[in-house]
Amino acid sequence: MNEQLANIQIELLQMKEELELRLFEYSFFQQDCQAMNSNQQTTLIYHVKKELQDVLLALSKIENGLYGICEETGQIIPLSKLAVLPTARTVDDFLYPTQFEKKTLPIWAETDETYHEALY
Repeated sequence: MNEQLANIQIELLQMKEELELRLFEYSFFQQDCQAMNSNQQTTLIYHVKKELQDVLLALSKIENGLYGICEETGQIIPLSKLAVLPTARTVDDFLYPTQFEKKTLPIWAETDETYHEALY
């Protein structure tokens, strides 16, 4: 296994641990999240489970030698791209509109300008 793929595998393993911890916290300590209603809690748990499934699939593909192969076209996905999005399953995952639809960000009350100003 080359170094870049080994680094991606390490990152995926770290993501797996973090997601499992989050899932445990969200599932067993729901009473601590009184600010959230049950629908928000269910949505959070769903998204964590989905992300965890993506990570486990990527790790499985690494073990089976199938990591970095587009599920739709069979094309090789460069490791340089996978280093940015290690759970990518297709070459289309790197297209902004597709990625935006798959992993939407929360809607912010502030405008983009205000948000960017707060960052800097």
